[in-house]
Amino acid sequence: MTDFNEGALNPNMHKLAQARKELDERANSPDGYIEVKLSTRGLIGAPAKFYIRNFSPEDLMTLGLANREDIPIKLIRILDNLIWNPHKDPQLSVANFHQKEVVELLLELYEVFYTTIFTNQLWTPIEEDWEFLAKQSGGRDTDEFRSKERALRNKTWRPTFDIDISQLDYHEIPDDVKTKARVERTIDGKRFTCTFTLPKFGDFLTLKYFIDSIYGEEDLKFSRISEMVKIKNEMKQRIHRGENVNLNHLPNIPKKDFERFREYENEKRIFSITASKALYLAEIDGKDVSKLPLEQKIELARDPRLDFTTFSMVQEHLNKLKFGLKEEITVNDPIINKVVTRKYSFRLNNILTAIRNTRISETNISFV
Repeated sequence: MTDFNEGALNPNMHKLAQARKELDERANSPDGYIEVKLSTRGLIGAPAKFYIRNFSPEDLMTLGLANREDIPIKLIRILDNLIWNPHKDPQLSVANFHQKEVVELLLELYEVFYTTIFTNQLWTPIEEDWEFLAKQSGGRDTDEFRSKERALRNKTWRPTFDIDISQLDYHEIPDDVKTKARVERTIDGKRFTCTFTLPKFGDFLTLKYFIDSIYGEEDLKFSRISEMVKIKNEMKQRIHRGENVNLNHLPNIPKKDFERFREYENEKRIFSITASKALYLAEIDGKDVSKLPLEQKIELARDPRLDFTTFSMVQEHLNKLKFGLKEEITVNDPIINKVVTRKYSFRLNNILTAIRNTRISETNISFV
């Protein structure tokens, strides 16, 4: 007697079953939810597919009233509430996404529910713009050119451009993308291993709050010196560019105060490096530490075997992984009125501002 093997007779049966499962899931998703398939295809942090609805007016008001530094942490909670998660899967959280995936998700919501045009982005002049303005003004030594240059640098002249987000390109992520780096070494005859991986969006926010909490008061204490150092460096850059600068306006920073400021900056920088290692640290000597609280991971990251040179090489590799939105975009240069290709990074706050200020698409209101 021959066994009936439907899969053998139809090798595509598993694909048909998967298609049926996806169709049922889509049919059962609540009204108002859209299906999202990010370019990362479930290989980084976000799932390969999930369903989400649009922001409510209350959501946007909450984000609009929040302090700028609190917006990302509130954004996680709000987006988690927007995602359809019938099984209450704790892993289905925006905190587990990579930041590039969060940006892509927000752009998807903006395109579907609002508009495809991301308007009025402030243009930063490129060298071709300066050459165009110099030619238009009769040279860089003319009063006309200096006036335009001053207006651009002081932002009293604010040329803007639009981005058609429906035309944005995303990297094609390979199935075998390497998101982990395993380090093996022998120290004093003992074998040591550790694994670093891409940090999550929620991890970065936790680190920021840690640094703000630890160094917030000191930052305020050194704020005046920090501002003076910034002004002094900017004036030196202007001198380097050949501009006329009144040296009498260079801030005078007492040597003792400057040395204390530098010591503080170095201390903060060292802590930030250690904390960054903690963000990337996933395993040490065979023990999974990826789910430990950040403060515990920071203590582990102080281990001298986790030397900075090795971590820098790992971090450089992970940061160079190609996924998510391509930074090269094609837009119209508002100064020379010409289509150009340039680098542009979408910022979370800019996308959220655009969402708050844009009317929902295909919505008409009539008063009777």
